[in-house]
Amino acid sequence: MMSIKVHNTLTGQVEEFRPEREAEVRMFVCGPTVYGPSHVGHAKTYTQFDFIARYLEASGYKVTYLQNITDVDDKIIRRSAEQGVPPEEIAALFEKQYLEDMAALGNTRVDVHARAHDHIDAIVDQIKRLIERGHAYQLDDGWYFDLASFPAYGKLSGRTDLRPEDSVSRIDDSSKKRNPGDFALWKGRKDGEPYWETELGQGRPGWHIEDTAITETFFGPSYDLHGGAVDLIFPHHEAEVAQMEAASGIEPLARYWMHTGLLRVDGEKMSKSTGNFLTIRDALARTDFRTLRHAFLSQHYRSSMELNDSTLEQARGARRRIENFARTIDPAHTDSQANSARATDAWKEMRERLDDDFDTPGALAALFQYIREQNRMEEPAGPAALRLIEDVNNLFGTFDIPGSAQSDAAVDELVKERDRLRAARKFAEADAIRDQLTQQGVVLEDSPEGTRWWKETIS
Repeated sequence: MMSIKVHNTLTGQVEEFRPEREAEVRMFVCGPTVYGPSHVGHAKTYTQFDFIARYLEASGYKVTYLQNITDVDDKIIRRSAEQGVPPEEIAALFEKQYLEDMAALGNTRVDVHARAHDHIDAIVDQIKRLIERGHAYQLDDGWYFDLASFPAYGKLSGRTDLRPEDSVSRIDDSSKKRNPGDFALWKGRKDGEPYWETELGQGRPGWHIEDTAITETFFGPSYDLHGGAVDLIFPHHEAEVAQMEAASGIEPLARYWMHTGLLRVDGEKMSKSTGNFLTIRDALARTDFRTLRHAFLSQHYRSSMELNDSTLEQARGARRRIENFARTIDPAHTDSQANSARATDAWKEMRERLDDDFDTPGALAALFQYIREQNRMEEPAGPAALRLIEDVNNLFGTFDIPGSAQSDAAVDELVKERDRLRAARKFAEADAIRDQLTQQGVVLEDSPEGTRWWKETIS
């Protein structure tokens, strides 16, 4: 097992990564609220966690990557009322779009997408335990978590109160709450809103409880890695910690917390709620998925970044330098010992950078240094260089290298995954993979004997 260090938001320190089970990582990342098109801020976070999952696997871990789909929420209900469409139709439409967008970006590493509405029983069970343990109280509009009952509240973010920069769209206002920060666990039924008949009464879950009920269902009360964007730390992730640890009496909820920096446009956070956003589909109409993906992975996941024409042009130029180098490789050449050593040393340095909190810009810098050195040599690049580039592309997924073994293997895996999804009647997810392959110039032909594929000739 490789020795990996990660920056843990819970401690504020870079720590050696030691999952509870030696060779296994249970990883949860907060998924989207499906009330509208996903924007490139989501693309940044999910591309960077897709890379993290890939690298953990490349380091010898068996990774189970869980992501929730928030399909029961105030925002969906408001959009439903605005458009005169049932909330479940709004949620289904934008969940389908989200999965298609992720496939189009090459983010196919998630193992399970868990919808909130499929876990109502688990949500109710968790709230009942909070009530029994004295952490929840009832008002006329539902059940609330009592922050005063959990003294450790604030240990993730280092604070307990709202600030002007916080998103307050899901802060549950009630003049009757015991504490200003108390949040809704279960919201009582309102006319025109979806509801469930439960032991808690008619109603629907609050936002925060959906995630912990889902993670407890799949991973139990404690697991290895929780991820999300930095703006979710407070109050959302802080609420998750309080709920799960209060309900189970076990801590920590997650051993490591990792947060991605925000994507900014003209110096402002990109956000659907403010209208200041570029959808993933609009971005992919302006540039190809490899360039967009490379733009995200050329930045450290914890860094905020600007996405603009200049950023995209730099990313496009960088990946083309690597692709152009790959086209000079002679796979039939017999490498000298020096040639092989250069490639081996470059891969070792890249891995050392990535072992240090997934330092993707540092790893790419090491790759470019190798390319500069190799280009100065009289001996042509051979199989060692090809293996290096293919190994890098297995992780980054940002290079178009025609005819490479990696490219064909990656397509084979996606075709197999699509066949599996079709057999499970998950047609939207299967279609999303087809769309991704089509964008890569791959033609699929379904037949009773199975699925054949080939690549279109690109002029």
